[in-house]
Amino acid sequence: MTNRKGVPRKLGLVAIALAFMTLTRDASAIERKGLIVGLGGGGGTMTCDGCNGTSGIAAQFHIGGMLTEKVALVLDTSGVSRQEDGATLLSGVSGVAVQYFVSPRVWVKGGVGAGWLQASIDNISVTSDPGLAFLGGLGVEVLQKQKFAIDLQFRFTTASIEGERNNSFFGL
Repeated sequence: MTNRKGVPRKLGLVAIALAFMTLTRDASAIERKGLIVGLGGGGGTMTCDGCNGTSGIAAQFHIGGMLTEKVALVLDTSGVSRQEDGATLLSGVSGVAVQYFVSPRVWVKGGVGAGWLQASIDNISVTSDPGLAFLGGLGVEVLQKQKFAIDLQFRFTTASIEGERNNSFFGL
């Protein structure tokens, strides 16, 4: 008779060990120069003055170029969309950002731009005037190829839209 009580624990330890080896593997083969393009999807939460934070679908897109081996300048757009009382609400931010590679696998991003809110129900859509927005992010590249990477990232945006603060937090 075999003892299976320790199997989930052992599998968890193996998964952690594999993740650690992936993150610590030498990333010197990565070539960072020229045009960069990225997109992502995941989940997020939007909050605003006078409303409760609710979860939704998050998406992100950026395009830009590497200025040095560690610094990129990108045009960045992201948003969180959610359903509420039969309406679709979208919180978005677009702007210019600097992405800095702290290590071969870890990066930070910060930027400034414009934020907006949009509400849609049936065939009617209303979009707010744009407001000053800031964005930030932290990412870890978990898979790297010579000219391709997959990362896990956490992003935060905040915008002042028509006198109210609107925040979004999401992971991609």
